Amino acid sequence: MNFDWGQLARYPKWIYVLGGLGILFLLFGSFYPPESGGTPQPSETARVTNSDRMSMGEYEKYYETKLSEILNEIQGVTNVTVMVNLDSTEEVVYAENIQNQNQTTAETDNKGGNRTITQINENKQLVLIKGGTADHPIIIRTIKPRVRGVLVVAKGAEQPRIQALITDAVQRVLEVPPHRISIQPKKM
Repeated sequence: MNFDWGQLARYPKWIYVLGGLGILFLLFGSFYPPESGGTPQPSETARVTNSDRMSMGEYEKYYETKLSEILNEIQGVTNVTVMVNLDSTEEVVYAENIQNQNQTTAETDNKGGNRTITQINENKQLVLIKGGTADHPIIIRTIKPRVRGVLVVAKGAEQPRIQALITDAVQRVLEVPPHRISIQPKKM
């Protein structure tokens, strides 16, 4: 069958647009994960605490230093001392291949009774990449430690307006609710 390219001129332009969209869907359709079965996809379910990172004490000291520097820049606030209490260390989320298999069996006995049996199998494997002499897991993201509470002692904190400014700053920087922030005036 010979195709005459001159015949294309007879079709409306919207057919070309639809054809182009169809080709794009074919090309980019592989970016969507399969609904079931097939190749396992990386998942974000493996959360492991990584001891190679900063310790809780180092994180607390880092937060205290940075927060003190920033709060000393607020007008009316001087001589700031900060104590930060962390809830946990940082978490590292590693990529995993997860393969789920679901099998459902429906049975009917000779007396008319019905029962359904569902069997779920899950297989997880850490995704590793080769690097030099050893394999390394793929890190999807690192979650900063959660802050449990903050104590701020500063000159000028006896004024309610200054306390509100400090509370707002700490709340926004460390994502701590206001009931976990204590602001106290410093001794003269």
